[in-house]
Amino acid sequence: MERLAAGDYDLIKPLLIELHLGEQVHYSDHPQLTRGEIERQLTEVPATFRGENVIFGVRDEIGQVVGFCWIVLYDPGTGLEGEVAEVYVAAEHRGRGIGEMLVREAVRLFDERRVTLGYVWTRPDNESAVRLYRSVGFEPNRQLVMTWYPKETSTSN
Repeated sequence: MERLAAGDYDLIKPLLIELHLGEQVHYSDHPQLTRGEIERQLTEVPATFRGENVIFGVRDEIGQVVGFCWIVLYDPGTGLEGEVAEVYVAAEHRGRGIGEMLVREAVRLFDERRVTLGYVWTRPDNESAVRLYRSVGFEPNRQLVMTWYPKETSTSN
C-alpha cells in the first residue's frame, strides 16, 4: 500500500468511474449518468474543496492501481473531521483483504491526525461494505441524518 501523490489522480479515475456507474443505480432519485458524463465530471479533484485529500492505493504485480481509499480531512471549526469518501477495489481483486487494509489505513490516519469525528457513508443494503466498516471500528450513526434534494422543475411553459 502507498499514499498516492496529488498528481496520481488519473491512476484511480478508471476505478472511480466504475464505482459511480455501479452505485448510481441504487439511487433512483438521482439522475442516471452515462459513462461519458461521469468521465467528464471526474476530470480532476474539485478545486473548490477546502480540505486535505489523502488517497491510499494498492497496486497489482504489474503496478496498476487495483484499489483505493480516498479520505478527506477538514476542520469546520469544531475540530478535525475525517471522511472515508470513497473506497473501491476492482472486482477481480476482491476477497483478498485489500478493502480492509485500505480502510484500516484510513483509521490509522484518523488516529495519527487526532480526528475528532470520522465517518463513512454507505447504503444499509451494501452488506459487504457495512461488514468492512464495522470490522475496523465504525458504528451505525446515533444521529438522524436528513438530506435535501432539489425538486425537479419543468422547463416547459
